Amino acid sequence: MFITVSELKSINKSSDVLLLSQPAISKKIKQLEEYFGQKLLIRSSKGVSLTPEGEIFYQKAKKIIREFDSLHYLKNEQDYNSFNSLRIGSLDSISSFKYPHFFINALGTIKEVVLTNKISDLIAPFNNGDLDVILMDSQFKNTLTCDFDEEVLYEEPYYIVYSKNNQNLFNLKKEKISAKDLQRYQLLLYPKYCPIHNRIAQIYKELKLKLPPIYEVNYSESIISFIKNSDYITILPKSLAVNKIKDSENILETKELDIAFQRKVSVFSNKKVPLEQIVNRLDS
Repeated sequence: MFITVSELKSINKSSDVLLLSQPAISKKIKQLEEYFGQKLLIRSSKGVSLTPEGEIFYQKAKKIIREFDSLHYLKNEQDYNSFNSLRIGSLDSISSFKYPHFFINALGTIKEVVLTNKISDLIAPFNNGDLDVILMDSQFKNTLTCDFDEEVLYEEPYYIVYSKNNQNLFNLKKEKISAKDLQRYQLLLYPKYCPIHNRIAQIYKELKLKLPPIYEVNYSESIISFIKNSDYITILPKSLAVNKIKDSENILETKELDIAFQRKVSVFSNKKVPLEQIVNRLDS
């Protein structure tokens, strides 16, 4: 009950979900606060919010529920192996180009599948216990606040993608492009919620270099169309870049970025099932 009220931030909405009256919910929360001797919720005309003590209690309660849920797998080996109760999330750039067969199967067999290009759509639900497994760039593990296991799945370089009509790049003899080289060009990228954009900004910060001009575009098809017809360029992981080249009717070209621009991808699990089983499923 406390978890539902905390997540919905409303006793009224929680009443509809829990099929309990508002006075009954308020009474149970008061009893909980009296038992622990701590104020857990702040009530206002806008709803309810967690106190610092309430936030700690909420996180611990979620962890206990996750551990209790994991007993389901110990009790029923068939469900344990079938993955039916798992909730899995992945960045679209990982699911669509590296593990399409796994996710095609998962859509019809797993409890919940979240595919997104927003890193926040994975991190917050994983921390809150609403996702059991996530696939994302390894660098974001420092944003995870829950207990987790990690296994690195693969690494790949970043490529720039540009039009063959972009003479400045097409005639460039270098096999690999450095961060300093890249400063001379104008980039089209997803907004900052995108892990690629995030990673590029991080690399330039680590190198203490000024970012090249970046223009944000929300849609991949628009980015590719603009690049085909201009001197703008974009940056993609190798697996995506190669795919875009194949579909470009021989209009686009790529160059690899140097060693500073490397992508590392990991799978993270909240230990509801052994990580080894998840990795085996991905690789099968």
